[in-house]
Amino acid sequence: MICRGFITPVFFIYFCTIMNFSQQEFESLISTHTGVIAYKPLADEVDYENSTFPIKLHENKKLLQSSKIENPFVWAEKYIEYFKKDKIYILVPGTKFDIYGTRYGRGGGWYDRFLSKVPRAWLRIGVTDISRLSSERLEKKPWDQIMDFVIVREDNSWNIYKTI
Repeated sequence: MICRGFITPVFFIYFCTIMNFSQQEFESLISTHTGVIAYKPLADEVDYENSTFPIKLHENKKLLQSSKIENPFVWAEKYIEYFKKDKIYILVPGTKFDIYGTRYGRGGGWYDRFLSKVPRAWLRIGVTDISRLSSERLEKKPWDQIMDFVIVREDNSWNIYKTI
């Protein structure tokens, strides 16, 4: 996001624009990573295995089994050990995202707990539909884990946004 401010005769005006990444820029960034942790899409979540998804997932891929039964801290420990020598990116679903990287899930905190335990250097990428993206700031709780990027599907096209 790029923010600018300027003064008019009456007001100080502050505005921001989202930093939109090209697919080529994003692929270049992702190509430096050596593994991916992805989610198993539920019926109402964006399916990243769709042929139009803007990036090819790394072949060193592991799936998260996020359910209320599974312990996110155990999964984090397992993947920290598995990927200990790798540079990782994580695909994360959500019910709502904002352009600042705030993500709402299903209310159980599973992904927030998982993300709180994995290295912060692991790139966090939200995946959502345009109807679930807000340009207004969502309320962020202290435990909410912020996304580094949000990949947004609109019909059969995709946009990639760098969050602040």
